[in-house]
Amino acid sequence: MLMIKRLGPRLVTLKQSLPPLGRLRKLSTDIEEIKQESDSNESDISASATGVIDKTQSEVLLYYDNIYPLGTSNSAFKQYFRMICTPLLPGHSPEEIGKRVREISEPLPENVKISELVPLRRDCGAFIKFQFPPEITARDVVGCIQTNVKKNDEELNKGIFKYVLNLVWNQSPAVYPVKGTPWIEDLRRFPSSRLRVKFEGEKLTEEELYLLFRRYGVIIDIKPGDEATVIYRNLRSAVCAKNCVTGISVNKGKSVLHLQYIPIKRVNYVTDFILNHQKITIPILLALLATVAVLIFDPVREWSIELKITKKYTFDHYKDNQLFKFVYIPYKTISNWLTDGYDYIDEHITQFQEDTDDISDDSSQNSNLLWSERFEKSKQLKLWIYENINTFIIVKGPKGSGKEEFVLDHTLHDDELLSQRILYIDCDNISKCRSDNSLISETSNQLGYFPVFTWTNSISQFIDLGVQGLTGQKSGLSESIETQLKNMFLLTSLAIRNIALADYEKYKNAVIKKNSKLKDGEEIELLKEDEYLQQHPEAKPIIIVNKFARKSDTNKNDFMYQMIADWTSGLIQNNMAHVIYITSDVGSIQHLNDALPNQVFKTITLSDASSGSAQQYLLSQLKLSDVKSVLSCLEPLGGRMLDLQAFIRRIKSGESPDDALSEMVSQAAEQITTFFLNNQKLQDDNNWNTAQVWHVMKLLSGHDQIDYDELIKSPLFKSSNETRATLSTLEKHDLISLKRDKGILNKITAGRPLFKAAFKNLIDDLKIYKLYEVDLLNNLLKLETDKIKKVQDELVAISPMGARLEKRIQFLAQKIEVSNSKIIALEEKIVEIGKIDSEPESKRFLGIKYN
Repeated sequence: MLMIKRLGPRLVTLKQSLPPLGRLRKLSTDIEEIKQESDSNESDISASATGVIDKTQSEVLLYYDNIYPLGTSNSAFKQYFRMICTPLLPGHSPEEIGKRVREISEPLPENVKISELVPLRRDCGAFIKFQFPPEITARDVVGCIQTNVKKNDEELNKGIFKYVLNLVWNQSPAVYPVKGTPWIEDLRRFPSSRLRVKFEGEKLTEEELYLLFRRYGVIIDIKPGDEATVIYRNLRSAVCAKNCVTGISVNKGKSVLHLQYIPIKRVNYVTDFILNHQKITIPILLALLATVAVLIFDPVREWSIELKITKKYTFDHYKDNQLFKFVYIPYKTISNWLTDGYDYIDEHITQFQEDTDDISDDSSQNSNLLWSERFEKSKQLKLWIYENINTFIIVKGPKGSGKEEFVLDHTLHDDELLSQRILYIDCDNISKCRSDNSLISETSNQLGYFPVFTWTNSISQFIDLGVQGLTGQKSGLSESIETQLKNMFLLTSLAIRNIALADYEKYKNAVIKKNSKLKDGEEIELLKEDEYLQQHPEAKPIIIVNKFARKSDTNKNDFMYQMIADWTSGLIQNNMAHVIYITSDVGSIQHLNDALPNQVFKTITLSDASSGSAQQYLLSQLKLSDVKSVLSCLEPLGGRMLDLQAFIRRIKSGESPDDALSEMVSQAAEQITTFFLNNQKLQDDNNWNTAQVWHVMKLLSGHDQIDYDELIKSPLFKSSNETRATLSTLEKHDLISLKRDKGILNKITAGRPLFKAAFKNLIDDLKIYKLYEVDLLNNLLKLETDKIKKVQDELVAISPMGARLEKRIQFLAQKIEVSNSKIIALEEKIVEIGKIDSEPESKRFLGIKYN
C-alpha cells in the first residue's frame, strides 16, 4: 500500500502526459515492423537468424534458468571454453534439453505443448515457447508451469545431503515469463551481476525500477539516471532479469527498457599490491624466484657433477659389459658396411690416419721407456693415496717434464679403483677466459655443472639497475663473479661428498645384518661416516688441479687460483677427497700455504729424463745410418721431452741433426733476447733487470749449475729478499730452475737444458756480448758511484766532530779508495771491449772467442 501511495502522484502525472495514439503504436511496433520488412524476402526467420522470437496470441514465452551448467568464471576464455564444450557433454543436446524441460514442468495442462525451444548457452538458460488452446489463458499456463517446477524441484532435493548440497551450490531451475521482447544475441557481452538500463522515452524512478526487477532476485543497489544501473546480489538473478525484461514497454508505451550487462572490472589485489609497494614486493618476488630456481636446478646440477666425476653413463664405463659388447659391436659393423664405399680421397685419408695411429702407438710404446725411471715415484704417489693421511699432494717439475702423463696415465689410470672417480680441472683454460660469461661457462664445463645460464648475468644487471631506479636499492639479483663461482664449487663439494658416501648405506646395512647373526659381545663396530672414509680411501674422489700458477693470463682472473686452493683445502679438512696439484710454478705454492697454513704437503718433483733414457728414446724414433751425428746433438737437448720431440720432427722433415740443433738453439736465444734482455717484461714482473739476467747467463753458460752463495757475491745480488724474488720470477718464466735443500735455496740451473747452449750462443756473439757486457759494467759502475756518494755524505756529516771519529773517517776513506779502484778497473774494461773491433788479429778476449 505504501508503494502504491508513493507511486500515485507519479502515475497521475504519467496519465496526464500520455502521447497520441500514433506515438504509442510506434514505440511498441518498431521492432515488429523492422522484422517484417527484413523477413519479406528471407526463408530463415528463426530466432537464431533474426535475434527475435515470434509469438502469436495462443502462445506464451517462458525463460528457463539454469538449464545448462553455470560457468565457473566470467572471464571470456572460460566462458568460450564452456560454450564450446557444453554441447559435447551428454544430456545437453537440444533434444535432451527439451526432454528435461518437460520433466521439470509436468504435468502440463491439457493440449499445452512446447512449440519452440531457443537455447541460450552463454546465459545457461533457454527460451521455451508453449502453445495453449483458446479456453486457457496465458496466466493460467504460466502459473501452472511455475508451480510444477517448484514442486518437482522440492521432490528432487529431498534428503539432508541434497538439501545441504543445494544450499552450497544451488542448481534448482527457475521459470519466469518473458515480459519484453528478448534479444537473442551472441555478442561478446558475458553475464555479470550489473545491468545497464537504457530508456527509450521517459526515464523511470528508483521505485519503478525496483518494482520491475525485484521479482528476479535480491537487488543490492539501483543507480538512476539517463542510463540506470541495477546491481543484483547473484549473477543468476541478473541473467533472468536481462532476458525477461529487456524490450519491455511500460507507462502505456511511454518508456521502453533496453538492458545490457555491465562488464565487471575486477581488481587484482596482488598485482595492485606489487605495483604500489615495489620496495617490498620486488625483493620478495626475486627471493621466491631464486628459491624456486635452486629447488629445481640444484639437484640436476649436483647429479650432473656426479656423472662428470664417476662417468657412469659413458661408453668407457660399460666397455667391459658383455651385453653392451653384444649390442654395440654388431651395430658398429653393420654401420661400417652401409657407410663404407670406394672413394679415392676417403681411402687415402683412412690410410693416412691408420699410419698415423701406428706411429702414435709406437711413439707411446717407446715413450714408456722414459717413465720406467719414474716407476718408484708412481708407486709412492699411489701409496700416499692409499695411506689416506692428509692426501694433499703436489707434483711439480719444469715445463715439458710430463707431469700430467705421470699422474693420469702412469699412476691413476693403471689402477682400476683409483681411475673410477677423477675430477680433472685445467687452470690454464680457466685463466685464459676474457669475460665473466666465458669464465663461468668454462668453469662449469670443468666441474660438470649443468645447466648454467650465462645469459642471465647480463639480464640481471639490467633488472638490478631498473629496480634500483624504482626502489632506490639494489635487488641483489646480480651477483659478483666470485660469488657465483663459490656457489658452483660449494655444490661440487656436496656432489663429491655424495660420491664418497655412496656405498656407506650398503656398508651400514651389511654391518647391521652381520651383527644380527652374531652373539652379544662379538658385534662388529659400526663406523661413522668420517671413520668409514678414513678406512676406505678408494671411495673418495681424486681432484686433479693441473697447471696451477700464481697469476693468470688475465689479471682479473687471478682470484681463481686462491679460490681453488681454498676449495680443495676444505675438501681435505673435511676428509672428502684426495687432491693432487700439478704445477711448474714454484711460487704458486704460496696460495696453498695460505689455504692450509699448518699442513706439510707431500711433494713429488719430476726432473728431465736421464741421458740414457733420452738416448734410447731418440734412437727408437729415428732410424738413421749416421747415429753418431745424432748422439752428438743429444747433450744440448738434455732430457726435456718437448725439445726431444721438436728435434725429432725437424729431422723427419729433412733437416740434418746439426742444422736442426743449430736452429733450435737460435730460436731459444731469440726468445731469451726478446723477453729477458730487451726489457719486454712478462705481465707485471718488474723486479729484475737486464744486467742481472746477463750475469746469470754468463755463469750458467760454462757450468751445469751454480751455487746460490756464489751468485749473491755479485754487487747485483746483494739484498737477499730481492734476490730470491728476482730468481723466483725468472724461474716462473722458465729461464732458470731453482733447487732447494730442506726448503732452502741451494743450486741454480738453466730452466731447460737447451737454454745452456742458447746462453753460450748469445755470449759467443760479439755484437750481443759488447752490448750487454757494457750494460753490465755500467750497472756495476753506478753501484760503486752510489756507494761513494753515500760514504761522502756520511763524511760530510761527521767531519765537524774531528779527532773523536778519526777511525771512522779512515774506514770510510778506505771504502772510497776501494770503490774508486773498482771504478777505474770497470772503465778500463769498457774501453777494452770497445777496442775489440780494432784488433782483428786477436782471437780471444776475456776468455770469449769471436770471429
